[in-house]
Order: sequence, then C-alpha cells, then structure tokens
Amino acid sequence: MLEKGYKFTTKRRTITETDIILFAGITGDMHPAHLDELYAKSSLFGKRVAHGFLVISILQGLLAQHEIINKIVALLGINNVKFKSPVFVGDTIWSECEIVDSRESKSKPGNYIATIHCIGKKQDVTDILEYDVIELMSL
Repeated sequence: MLEKGYKFTTKRRTITETDIILFAGITGDMHPAHLDELYAKSSLFGKRVAHGFLVISILQGLLAQHEIINKIVALLGINNVKFKSPVFVGDTIWSECEIVDSRESKSKPGNYIATIHCIGKKQDVTDILEYDVIELMSL
C-alpha cells in the first residue's frame, strides 16, 4: 500500500493546437474562447485558451503513465477541482502529487483506496489546476 505522504511528479506534455481542435470535436465544446482567435483577443485571457476539461484529462493521462499505475484498479472520483490559471497552445504541463489518504477497502478485500492530491503546473511553475483523485488500488 502506498503510504500517506508519498510524493511524486508526473511526466510533462505540451498542449498543441491539435489537442484543442480534437477535444472540441470530441466533446462538442465549440466555445469561441477555444477556437476563434478574433473572439479570444477581446476575451478575458486575450488569446485562445485550452478547455479546462482538456487540461484535467491530460493531467490524468500523465498520472496514468506514472509507475503507480500498475497498482490502480479503478478511478473512484475526482473532487475539489479548482482551475487556477489558463493554459494556452504551447504550454507544457505536469502534476506534482501526494498521497493524502490511504486505507484498506471494506467492500473490495485485497485492495485499498488512495486519495491523491494533484497540483497541475506549467512551464513558468504557475499552478494551473488543483484537485483530489480517489483511486481503488491493489495491494
């Protein structure tokens, strides 16, 4: 069982134009803040921004590539999501994570439930996203 307090950093990934276009197509989220450069210039961020759910999805994918993945059985939930800073095309993102809770599963013997607190960052070390992921993990 991973002990409470265990810290790790995920791999990194750069957000591309293709990521945003494909995510918009898959989800149907065609908001002009993501796709229309003229609209975005006069918006809050001054240029096109990546979808928040694209960012959290990529961060979860990076978590899934970490060595702890061979212990993960199922995603149980994502809590306390806070979007802190925009992500743009060309930004490189990753997460710094810590196991904040770890206990044996009562309903799934031989497994445990871990809560992992993740803070997404980008290349200037700005916090972009913060959340807790709850995973069912094998012993």
